[in-house]
Amino acid sequence: MGCRGRSLGEIPSAMSPRRARPPCATTAAASVSATAAPAKAVSPPATTPQQRTAALTQVRDELSKRGLAAFIVPSGDPHLSEYPADHFCRRAFLSGFDGSAGTAVVTPTQALLWTDGRYHLQAEQQLGPEWTLMREGQKGVPSLTAYLQEELSAQAVVGLDPTVHPVKFVQNLAQALGSKKVQVQPLNVAETNPIDLAWRTAGGRPPAPQAPVRIHPLAFAGEAVSDKVKRLSKEMAKEGADVLVAGTLDEVAWLLNIRGEDVPNCPLPVAYAVLEREGASQPGGGGVDSGNGGKDKSARVIVFVEDAKLGPTARAHLEKDCRAEIRPYAEIFSYLSGAHASGRKIWLDPDKSNYALLRAASMPPEEGKVTYEKVSGSTGDGALAAIGKVPSEPSLLLHPTPITLFKAVKNEEELEGMRAAHLRDGAAEVEFLAWLEKEIQTRSVSEVEIDHVLTGFRSRREKFLGVSFDTIAGSGPNGAIIHYRAMPETCGEMTKETMLLLDSGGQYEDGTTDVTRTVHFGEPTEDEKEAFTRVLQGHIGVDTAVFPEGTPGFVLDAYARRSLWQAGSDYAHGTGHGVGAALNVHEGPHGISFNFANRTPLQAGMIVSNEPGYYASGVFGIRIENLLIVVERAGLGGVGGQDPRQRKFLGFERLTYIPISKRLIKQDLLSPEEVKWVDRYHAEVWERISPLLTSSEAEAWLREATAPMVC
Repeated sequence: MGCRGRSLGEIPSAMSPRRARPPCATTAAASVSATAAPAKAVSPPATTPQQRTAALTQVRDELSKRGLAAFIVPSGDPHLSEYPADHFCRRAFLSGFDGSAGTAVVTPTQALLWTDGRYHLQAEQQLGPEWTLMREGQKGVPSLTAYLQEELSAQAVVGLDPTVHPVKFVQNLAQALGSKKVQVQPLNVAETNPIDLAWRTAGGRPPAPQAPVRIHPLAFAGEAVSDKVKRLSKEMAKEGADVLVAGTLDEVAWLLNIRGEDVPNCPLPVAYAVLEREGASQPGGGGVDSGNGGKDKSARVIVFVEDAKLGPTARAHLEKDCRAEIRPYAEIFSYLSGAHASGRKIWLDPDKSNYALLRAASMPPEEGKVTYEKVSGSTGDGALAAIGKVPSEPSLLLHPTPITLFKAVKNEEELEGMRAAHLRDGAAEVEFLAWLEKEIQTRSVSEVEIDHVLTGFRSRREKFLGVSFDTIAGSGPNGAIIHYRAMPETCGEMTKETMLLLDSGGQYEDGTTDVTRTVHFGEPTEDEKEAFTRVLQGHIGVDTAVFPEGTPGFVLDAYARRSLWQAGSDYAHGTGHGVGAALNVHEGPHGISFNFANRTPLQAGMIVSNEPGYYASGVFGIRIENLLIVVERAGLGGVGGQDPRQRKFLGFERLTYIPISKRLIKQDLLSPEEVKWVDRYHAEVWERISPLLTSSEAEAWLREATAPMVC
C-alpha cells in the first residue's frame, strides 16, 4: 500500500528490529523479543535439496536407534554466540533455512521449523517439501513446547544437544513436558550429535574454527589481566564462590585481553576460562603476582583452548602475562565435574552457559567423562527443580557474574579506541556516501553493490578487520523489512526516487562501530519527510537526555518515541543496545527499550546505541543510529542552585560523526533548539571528519552535507 497523501498516523508501523539480541542458539521456538535490536542471518554451508532430504532420513534412522521420539535442532555454538561459525550451523544445514531465528524439530514422521514473522517469507522460500513451517505468532500455531506436549505420548523421550542449549531453556522444557510424563534426554558430551553424522555423509561438516589467538594490546584494553582477575576475585569472595566460569566468547576475550577470528563479524577466539579462588587451586597451577613478592592464589586462571590456536606470542601472553594454565578445550566439562566432586562452589550465569556446563558443575565424573540421565519435569520448589538430579545444596551460584558489568563499563583507553575507530569509520562512510550520490545521478545502484563498495571504503582505513554485522542496505520497500539482507539474485536497486536505509558497522583493532543512516538523493515525499523528521526528533531526544545516576534504560525509551506517538505511530523494537569495545556489536546488560524488566542502571563508561525508527510496510523504512557514551554531567547545580538529593547526573557523549540527510528533514516540524542541534552536530562532523578525507570530491560533498540549516 502506498503512503502518498496519507497522514503519518495512517502509515503502517514497524514489525520488529533488524538484529535479534538473544543468541540464535538460545531459543527453541521462543518468539523474538520486540525489545531486541534488529536481527541477522547465519551462513550455512551450501547443500542441495537432495542432500538435505537424505540427511533427514539418516537423522530419523539415528533417532530410532537411540529411542528418541523427537530431536530439537537450534543453530548455535557451545558459547551461545549470536553469530555461530559454520561448523555449528546444524539447523541451517538440515533444513536449508538460514535465518538467524528459528528452531527445528525432527520426529519419525515430521520435520518442523518454528520461526517468527520476520522470517516467514524467507522460510517459505528455503524449506523443502518435507518441512512444515510453524509460523510463530499466528493464531492456531502451537509453540514448540505445546506441540511436543500434544503430539508425544507418556514416557516418550525428547533428545537435544546440551552444549548448544542454554540452561533456562532445558529447565523450562523439562518442566513443561514433565506434566505429560515426557522426558528430556541430553546427549552425553562425548556422544555424537545425530545431525553431525548426517552432515559427514552429505559431504563433510565444516571444520571447527581454528584461527590463531592474538593479543589485544594493553593500549587498547586499558587494564591488565592481573588487575581484572583481582577485581573479580573480590566479587567471588563476597559470594563465597570458589570457581567462576567465563562461558561466552566475549567474556573470555575481555578477561584475557585476547582476540581472534573464529566467529563471523566478531573478533573472538573459541575458548573457555575459569578463575579459582584461594583454597580451590590444584597442583601445577600458576597464579597472578599480587605485587608483594608472592603469588595470590585467589587469582588462578585456567584457559581451555585448542593448542593449535596458540602461537608463541599468544602462548607467552597466557602463560607469563596472565599466569594461566592452558588445558585442552574439551576438558572444561571434566574440570567442572571434578570441581564439584571436591566440594567447590561454582559460579556460572544461566543465561550465558550451556546446559552441559551446568550438568558438569553439578554432577561428579563417571568413568572419566560426564554423563547425563534423562531430565524429568518436577513440581518441586527451587530454581533447579526442573532439571532433575542437580543437587539442592548451595554448591552452585546461578546468576550473572560480574564479568558482564565490568565489560560493559569501559575504561578510558577502551573509550579512546572507540572514539578513534569511529572517526576512521565516519570518514569511510562519508567517502562512500559521496560516491553513492554521484553514481545515483546517472544510474541505479544495487543493494549488493552498495554493501560491497561501502565495505571497500572501510577496508582502506587503518586497523580495519571486517564488518561488525552483515550490512543492511534496504532501498525503497526493502527498507521496511527490518531483517533485510540483500542477495545477488533478488536485491533491489536504489534510484533517485527511492530512500535507502543503510545499517552497517566495522570491526577495528581498537573499536567496534554500528551506524544507520537513511538517505534520499532525489525529491522525497511529504510522508517520507515527516516520518524522517519525527524519527530525528526522537533521536535528538535521547541524545540530549540528562538523567540521575541509577536510571535504567527503559526510562529514556519514551524520549525516542514521543514525536512518533504524537502522530499515532511507533516502532516495534528497542531504541538502543550496548556495544562492546573491539568485541561484540551487541552487548549487555544495559539497553534502552520498553522492556521494563531490564532494570540495569546506565553507568558512566557504558556505550549504547540510539536508533529510533519508522517502517511503512511495502513502502519505505527509516532509522537513524549513533553510538553514545554514558558520561557524567557535572556542574548542573540543581534548581535554584540546590539539589536536595545530592545525586550525580548523567548524559551522553556522541561517538558517531556522519551527516544526517537534510533533504529528508521537514524543518517546520523542528523546534528552534532541534534545528540548532542539527547544525551543531554537523559542525562537529565537519571539524572531526574533514581532516581524514582522502579526496577533494568527498570533502566537497561533506561541506555541503554539513552546511547549516540556519545561516
